[in-house]
Amino acid sequence: MTRLAHIDLLRVALTVGVIATHATITYGGPGTWFYQEGALPDGVRIAVSIPIAFGALFGMGAFFFVAGAFLPGSLSRKGPRRFVAGRALRLGLPLLAFVLVVVPIVVWTVHAVAGPPRTFGQIVTDQLTELDPGPLWFVWVLLLFSTVVAVLPLRPATPGPLRPSLLVACGAFIAVASFLFRVFCRVDSYQIGAAHMWQWGQCIGLFALGVVAGRQGWLPAIPATIRRTCAGLALAGLICVAAVIALMGDDLDPAGGGWHWQSALIAILEGVICVSATIVLADLFRGVRTGRFPDSLIRSAYGAYILQTPVLVALALVLRGVPMPNAAKLAIVLPAALAASFGLTLLLLRIRPLARVL
Repeated sequence: MTRLAHIDLLRVALTVGVIATHATITYGGPGTWFYQEGALPDGVRIAVSIPIAFGALFGMGAFFFVAGAFLPGSLSRKGPRRFVAGRALRLGLPLLAFVLVVVPIVVWTVHAVAGPPRTFGQIVTDQLTELDPGPLWFVWVLLLFSTVVAVLPLRPATPGPLRPSLLVACGAFIAVASFLFRVFCRVDSYQIGAAHMWQWGQCIGLFALGVVAGRQGWLPAIPATIRRTCAGLALAGLICVAAVIALMGDDLDPAGGGWHWQSALIAILEGVICVSATIVLADLFRGVRTGRFPDSLIRSAYGAYILQTPVLVALALVLRGVPMPNAAKLAIVLPAALAASFGLTLLLLRIRPLARVL
C-alpha cells in the first residue's frame, strides 16, 4: 500500500491526544502518570473524565491500527528479515534508552523536587525489576505484534472492498478478548514492562484490522454508508459510556474487570467504539492537503510521543511552586508540551544517527 497522508495525520492527532491526556492527568484528571499535582475543580474534572474514558476505549488501539495499515507494504518491500531488523532498530533502541536512562532520571527528578526523596540507586534497582517504559509500552508491544505477523506464512494479498462483516467480527473479537483479559488483568493493573494487557483486546483487534486494510487496500475508499453508520455507532457508544459513568458514580470498580456484568458491558461498548471510531478517524483527514507544516508534524509525531514524558514532567515541575489554579497550569502546560515535544523532535531529526530511529 502506498503511503496515505490522511492516515499519517491520524497518527499525529492520536499523539496530540495522548499528550493532552497525560497533561490532564498531571493536574487531577483520572489515571496515573509520573508526576501528579493536586486536583481539578469538580466540574472540570467531570468534563475531562468523559473524553479520557472515551479515548481509553479506542485511542491506543487506533495507534495499532495505523501501524498495522502500513505493515504489509513495508514487509513486502523489505522482506521478513530486513523488516524485523528495521523495527528492532527504530522501536528497540528508543525503548532501551527509555527504560534504562530516561525513566530513572525522570523518577529521580520528581522525587528530588516533590519528594519523598529517594536515592538514584534505589530507583534504578526498582526499574530493573519492573522494566517500566512508561508510555513506551506501546513500542515493545507493537514490536512483538509486528514480529509475529512478519514470520507468519501469509497468503498473497487480495485487493478488495471493506465489508461490514469484517468490522462486526473485529468488534466482537475486541469485546470478548477485552472482557477475558480483564478477568486476570484489571484496568490500570500493572504487569512487568507496563504491558497494559487490559488493553490488548483492542490492540490486537485493531492491529489485525489495520493489517487487513493494508493488504486489501480499502483505506483510500471507505464507503460513505459504512462511514456514516460508524459515526452513528461511535456517537451512541460515547453516550452510553457517559451514562454508565454517571450511573455508577464513584463505584467504578466492577467495570474495571472480573466476572461482573459491568465489565462485560464496558467490553461490549469498547468493541463498538473501537471499530466505529477508528473507521471514522481513518477517513477524517481525507482531503487535507499536506505541505511544509503538516509534513513536519508527520515526521515528528513518533519523536514527540517519545519526548512527551521528560517534557511534560519538566514543565509541570517548573510550575510546581507557582500559586495558580491547576486548571490554569494545565492551560499553560498543555500547549507548551505539544510545542516542545514536536519542536525538539524536529531539531533532533537533523542529527543523522537520531533520524534513523525517530
